[in-house]
Amino acid sequence: MMEVLGVEVLEVKEGYARVKGRVDERFLNVHGTAHGSFIFALADFAFELAVNYDSPRIALNVNINFIKPAFAGDELIAEARIEGGGRRVKFCLLKVYRGDELIAEATAVSYGRS
Repeated sequence: MMEVLGVEVLEVKEGYARVKGRVDERFLNVHGTAHGSFIFALADFAFELAVNYDSPRIALNVNINFIKPAFAGDELIAEARIEGGGRRVKFCLLKVYRGDELIAEATAVSYGRS
């Protein structure tokens, strides 16, 4: 799916991931701004990479807040950082930026057996 959206992995390390995507005309909503599902997909992909770095995990919950719009041609960067948890449950903070501007922020919880 990330290939279809044109998402590029920029960095992955233990507890952290950063990805990049450009808002394409195909990803606009009826208001002419980036559809929330595109912004969410960027954040979710960074989340997936960060929490699956050392062992397989599944998402239990993701809650996103859209702060500012993005437009066709905008390059967006999504970051995911594990902020806490234990061996099985991880709590993450996800942020999506347009340049230095924060446009979306999310919290996410994942579960793994080990």
